[in-house]
Amino acid sequence: MARFCPYCGKQLGDRSKFCPVCGKASPQRRAERGVAVQDAPSSGGMGLGERATSSTGISEAGSSNRNSAAKQPRETVEAEGWQGPRATAVSGTATAPRRAAARASRGAVPLEGRRYAPATHSLIGAFQQAGFGLRYGAWMFDFLITLIGMMSFTFLVTYFSHQSVVGSNKDLVIVAGLTMLLFLGNFVLLAGLNGQTAGMRILGIRIARTNGAPFTIKDAALRHLVGYPVSSIVFFLGFLWMLWDRSQQGWHDKIARTIVVMTR
Repeated sequence: MARFCPYCGKQLGDRSKFCPVCGKASPQRRAERGVAVQDAPSSGGMGLGERATSSTGISEAGSSNRNSAAKQPRETVEAEGWQGPRATAVSGTATAPRRAAARASRGAVPLEGRRYAPATHSLIGAFQQAGFGLRYGAWMFDFLITLIGMMSFTFLVTYFSHQSVVGSNKDLVIVAGLTMLLFLGNFVLLAGLNGQTAGMRILGIRIARTNGAPFTIKDAALRHLVGYPVSSIVFFLGFLWMLWDRSQQGWHDKIARTIVVMTR
């Protein structure tokens, strides 16, 4: 016996579970999901019989022939709740932007505004900020440069004094003084002249003032000689502060009113 779709009137195959035209589930398919639909009469017209939903326990009665079902608008059928799995998925996708617009009209905070950490390489005015990874990499380069310099100074002092620096306080002071000069040259003089330490120059990032003013040697001294010790207290929390700060600033950045941006 021929089978027809009770929603659009299209003839169905013997094993069709969904209508190839409207995508609705066949009566047998809906019966498996807990909805009972009366079969069509043998004269060729399909009627909508009593509909029962197991989850709500509500039953509705109605009938129509195949021609009236074919002329019935699809929106009306979907509004009455006759949606198959495929139609439900499409409808849910289409209404997602509407739900977002409704949340915005009610003043709801968007998901982007509730992020715990700021976006890496976010734009601050005309600058593209450097993320935590680049800043940490630049610091590691500067640390290695300082460490290599300290080892070189130790070797030179040992070579000329013909004794270990461990056994001479004078030699230790000389090595410490030379290392401090290297640190000041890199983090104060070099950074104050062009806004970049040696490590920042390698990775293509630089220090900028938040008010747009030039970064000077005085600012570099405040940021590195005062800000770095402050950021190092409490288990280096001041350096990690940039991970959740909206402007990606550590405590030393806030003290000197600076941000770190990309140069290329």
